[in-house]
Amino acid sequence: MRTILVIFSIVVVLHCSIGQDVTTLQNKLNSGKLSTKDSILTLQTLSRDLAFVNPTKSLEYANYCLSMSTRIGYPEGIANAYRILSAVYSFNESYFISMEYLQRSLDIFKTLNDSIGIANCYISLGHTCRRLRQREDEIRYHKTSYEIFTKLDIKDRLGVTSHNLGESYYNVGELQKARELTRLAIFMNDSINNRPVLSSCYKVMALIEFAEGNFEEAKSNFYRVLEISDSLGENSQKVATTEAMLGLAHVFKAEGNLEMQMKFLVQAAEFSEENHLAGFLKSIFQELLEVSIENGDHAATLKYLRLNQSVRDSLNVRQLRDRYNLTKTVAKIHELSKDKRGLETQNSLQSDQLQIRTLLVIVVVIFLLILLMLLLKFLRLNSSLNARNRLTESQNRDLETLNNTKDKFFSIVAHDLKNPLISLNSFSSLLIDNLDDLSKEQISEMGKEIKSSVSNTIKMAENLITWAMIQMKEYQYKPETVKIESLTSHIFSVYNDVAIQKGVRLGVEVDDDLVVTGDKNQLEFILRNLVNNAVKFTKAGGTVDIKAHRSAKNEIEISVADSGIGIPKEKQNKLFDLGNFYSLNGTAGEKGTGLGLMLCHEFLKLNKAEIEVESELDKGSVFTVIFKSNPKP
Repeated sequence: MRTILVIFSIVVVLHCSIGQDVTTLQNKLNSGKLSTKDSILTLQTLSRDLAFVNPTKSLEYANYCLSMSTRIGYPEGIANAYRILSAVYSFNESYFISMEYLQRSLDIFKTLNDSIGIANCYISLGHTCRRLRQREDEIRYHKTSYEIFTKLDIKDRLGVTSHNLGESYYNVGELQKARELTRLAIFMNDSINNRPVLSSCYKVMALIEFAEGNFEEAKSNFYRVLEISDSLGENSQKVATTEAMLGLAHVFKAEGNLEMQMKFLVQAAEFSEENHLAGFLKSIFQELLEVSIENGDHAATLKYLRLNQSVRDSLNVRQLRDRYNLTKTVAKIHELSKDKRGLETQNSLQSDQLQIRTLLVIVVVIFLLILLMLLLKFLRLNSSLNARNRLTESQNRDLETLNNTKDKFFSIVAHDLKNPLISLNSFSSLLIDNLDDLSKEQISEMGKEIKSSVSNTIKMAENLITWAMIQMKEYQYKPETVKIESLTSHIFSVYNDVAIQKGVRLGVEVDDDLVVTGDKNQLEFILRNLVNNAVKFTKAGGTVDIKAHRSAKNEIEISVADSGIGIPKEKQNKLFDLGNFYSLNGTAGEKGTGLGLMLCHEFLKLNKAEIEVESELDKGSVFTVIFKSNPKP
């Protein structure tokens, strides 16, 4: 008793928000004050509530909901519209189309991980299985939806699913389970004023009472269905109302009251014809014929024979017309799907074009900035050369070296910036000139190539800018105390995945108490570049080890050792010299310009550190960074 009171109090609180009838929702929709998404949600509720009340109107609302949802790209609205359309088609016995739309709805809800949408699809599946008399699947789907809404504690849907499951148990003769669930459904739907569903609940309770021989209780519940139907008018639950009239006819037949049986059969026939319930009319006229024959009423027998044939012909025409309207709806939905796919393809192509153009603009801007900085730099150098015509022979050699450096620098710019830009220009021209003839996959592959080329070009451009800023004394040096263990751990986390993908083992062995004084960002750049090169020039199965310790000279040494391909003796002295710089592709074809080691050398000088190189072909290399005058902490 206490549990029932608690449930009742909760439901009463929810009454104001949940108990909106169809008329209220229609007025809300027609007010013109709703946003697009709110209009879609209202259309969903209306089409769902009218699915078994006015299928034609339900179909209209569901189509409108689908069209609006597709236009604004609202997946929840599309899924709900498909589910309601499925229910209408199932009600009209178009089960193949019904299952197609229901599967579309279920797929969207599963993608969105929407438990409510999934549970509502199970309700529709349960109803379809009921019409196909697949009782085991009917119970399974209604039980699953009931359990989901019980767990979610959504009262209005729990009222619906408890009714559905109760009716399913009645269909298989499990009357005790059917009675318990139907009592719960009556209580909950009455509390939230969901009268259409409530009328169907009383219909099930009446059927249970009739099956157990409680004729008076059965009649009482059937009459309640008719009272609710009268109060709802156009918005009544038509199926439940017809079944209540038929139920009363069956009860009076069991009591031997043929007059009342005939009365309610006639009412059921008129109501079914008025509301286009063809399935009921067939069985009702059959019963009327049997009663007329049993009563020996030949006039009534002839009358119902003629009416039976006339109504059958009329209903056949009406069914053809209704199914034609349903077929038009299918065509409209497929047109919507086609338009949607076309828009998605067009948007994707436009997005790819915009991305390519943006990348091209970025590359061109960076290239122009680099050229401007280089122009300023070498204008200063040329001005200095003109003013120093009396320099010593040593100074002349320095100028010659500087000129060689300048020539090499322009060579790098001409080769390593020009070629990627030419490639980018070619790809973009190909895309723009042949966009309509290229497939989505071809555009995607070209986009990947462009992105890779731009990424490498930007990386090299950043190195060039950094070098130029150092030469112009505009790069700031910010010394601080740096813990080596923290620095190497970060480098390990950055490159471990890269090493693993290449099949190289990356190891770290660093004393915990080592610290140096220097610019943290510059030191990280040095180590990152050394580790990157070590992985780059090491084959699969090889090793790269990062070690740091304090030497016998009280110097801190950080070494990066690899088991890679090594460096020829004659090339080792060119590693840090831009004028004679040396570059080689990695063991997996990785490209580089040699600028990284040149920048490392510049940063080492700024941080008052030195670097030593030991290398042997096919055995590997060791790069050791040495920090002097670093006392123990």
